[in-house]
Amino acid sequence: MQEISVCVGSKNPSKIEATKRAFKRIFGERVRVYSIKVNSGVSVQPLSDEEMVKGAINRAKKAFNAFPVDFGIGLEGGVVKYSFGVFVKGWAAVYNGLRVSIASSVALPLPEYIWGLLISGKARELEEIMERLSGIRNIGDSIGAIGFLTQGKYDRIRAFEDAIICAMAPFLVPSIFKEEFFKQ
Repeated sequence: MQEISVCVGSKNPSKIEATKRAFKRIFGERVRVYSIKVNSGVSVQPLSDEEMVKGAINRAKKAFNAFPVDFGIGLEGGVVKYSFGVFVKGWAAVYNGLRVSIASSVALPLPEYIWGLLISGKARELEEIMERLSGIRNIGDSIGAIGFLTQGKYDRIRAFEDAIICAMAPFLVPSIFKEEFFKQ
């Protein structure tokens, strides 16, 4: 069987591990994962789904173009405020040179004051706030806010792993993602 090669547009350990786990769940042990630091083209702390998606797609395309690989992966986390509350979540983008596919991670509620700290500039990014609240340095490189808020029952790696697997749907079952499928 042919090896599947993947490049993640980040040097963040949790994003690299999420990619390894997702692709090994899909393709088994025949996966090689590379990583490269890229500029997401969005703010340090994305504050909308649109910004996270844009950052994830930018990362996936830059990662794909950096190495001769089968897939480029972009992962972008952020904080969003909806009419019903403030949440931490992320988006995964998968790019194969022809098609981009995206999927979101789970979204966990955050206290409203965190949004205020971010938009007022009192905190530059969520990780800064979560480090103060949890006492865990570089929390975004490991469990993330999700791991802290769920007391380790779920974490950032698993959230991104699940999002990557869901974003792979058009590549795993390409026939149903063609409009012609419904014309039969």
